Amino acid sequence: MTVIGAGIVGVCSAAWLQRAGFKVTLIDAGPVGEGASFGNAGNLSPGAVVPYMIPGFVKEVPGWLAQNGPLAVRPGYFFKVLPWMLTAVRTSRAETAMTTSRAMHALHRGTLDAYDELTRNTDAAALIERCGQLYVSTRVNAAQGSAIAQSMRQAAGVKVIALNEGEIRDAEPALAPIFKSGMLIPDNGRCKDPYRLVQLIAAEAQRNGATILRGKVTDFQTNGTHVNGIVIDGKTLSAERVVIAAGAASGQLSAILGTPLPVEAERGYHITIGEPGVDLRIPVTHVDAKFVCSPMNMGLRVAGTAEFAGYDAAPDWRRAELLGIQARAMFPGLRMEKVSRWMGRRPSLPDGLPVLGVAPDYANAFFAFGNSHFGMSAGPVMGKIVAELVAGRKPEIDLTPFNPARFR
Repeated sequence: MTVIGAGIVGVCSAAWLQRAGFKVTLIDAGPVGEGASFGNAGNLSPGAVVPYMIPGFVKEVPGWLAQNGPLAVRPGYFFKVLPWMLTAVRTSRAETAMTTSRAMHALHRGTLDAYDELTRNTDAAALIERCGQLYVSTRVNAAQGSAIAQSMRQAAGVKVIALNEGEIRDAEPALAPIFKSGMLIPDNGRCKDPYRLVQLIAAEAQRNGATILRGKVTDFQTNGTHVNGIVIDGKTLSAERVVIAAGAASGQLSAILGTPLPVEAERGYHITIGEPGVDLRIPVTHVDAKFVCSPMNMGLRVAGTAEFAGYDAAPDWRRAELLGIQARAMFPGLRMEKVSRWMGRRPSLPDGLPVLGVAPDYANAFFAFGNSHFGMSAGPVMGKIVAELVAGRKPEIDLTPFNPARFR
């Protein structure tokens, strides 16, 4: 059993496959956990049921694209990403968006329970905390989002507590007194160190007999209906079954297996501030500026923005500098003497859902990628479903919305 990709989805798949009785080989072009999982904001969100593409979002796009806005498209990349964006707009219609919301709820609602089960009696368990998440806005009655966003949470049974200006200050005294509305989702949680979490799950799998290989997968050997070999750096490794969970690089691999998918490398940035001088209790999302501030073991992480520039384009570190400016406005006592910066590639599909299921043309190949902003939340559940599929058991959720053939 071979898993391609050592991010959160790949390592969780490896761990669950071991529990199902399979001998696992885990392959990645880079070190374990150093892809998109490395720079994640760490939000673990059973309550993540609102897609980014919902009715009315198109009206907000010009503001997002403005200077210092949360969205950027490199001029030379605009026409390349345009078909992806047009598909995203089509999925924002009310009926389609509600279908997406229901699928998100099915996939995310079990994340904390799955992490509990997966990490129990291991060092990784200490990195997961059920603490709630706070969303704030400088506008009155704006933190909960639009009416349709609120109706999606209500339909999913997501517990929400609306906060006024004074209650926000009580919940997070470190915040500047500029926020007029807040929303607490008490049943959400956080990961205190996403990179370390991925490493620890992989290390536990390795202790239990998994093989971890470093190398770039460039091709597959097939017999027409099954994959029987994986080409890694020019050498062929035999394979009985294969899982593609390689994040933003997964679209290239699925295309080799006859299923081209519109996986966009949606680039995100973060800064991590050591010794920030502010004591943040729980993750806080700035709803207006679309970024997250997360207390972590290594300091305060400020993460967000979405940039479309292609897989290989050089980072635009002005995106990270913008996060620093916004964080200073959010926390008056913030110290920024020790700051690191990072850019990573989110694997994003235009309808806001990952692909999860058997490859359309190969009975022993499985796809598990495309989580966009929700990889840490979806990872343990997707890994568990991968193991169920490989073992021939009925998955615990309906996989129809995640069908890898849906873009054909």
